[in-house]
Amino acid sequence: MSKRKNTRVEMNRPIDVQGPRGTSQGVVKDFSPGGCKIQQAAAKVHCGMRLTLRISLPDRIEPIEIKPAVVTWTSKDAFGVEFLALSAETRSRVKLVYDLLLDAQSTAETERVISLPGVSWK
Repeated sequence: MSKRKNTRVEMNRPIDVQGPRGTSQGVVKDFSPGGCKIQQAAAKVHCGMRLTLRISLPDRIEPIEIKPAVVTWTSKDAFGVEFLALSAETRSRVKLVYDLLLDAQSTAETERVISLPGVSWK
């Protein structure tokens, strides 16, 4: 098994997974600029399958679209994907969220507020 390029950060965000068999929902359980783990019961995916992902990230209301993503491993209730050719804008947004989550995950503080640029909580 190859080594990951980045540390994964814990995440619990909804995701829409679109493949040749239609669209389904899952939950992103860990995340990095290069890929993620998606929890989905009875996922109908296989290694090498190309997918389009729409992840609701915590920085904005609108989800980010990642395509293509390729399935790299599968299990009974989860699978992993690698993000392939991200646009510069998508790569930048993914990296921003990743860096903020990594900082929050690695801090010793028990509670931390993450301030995201351009986000207004009303």
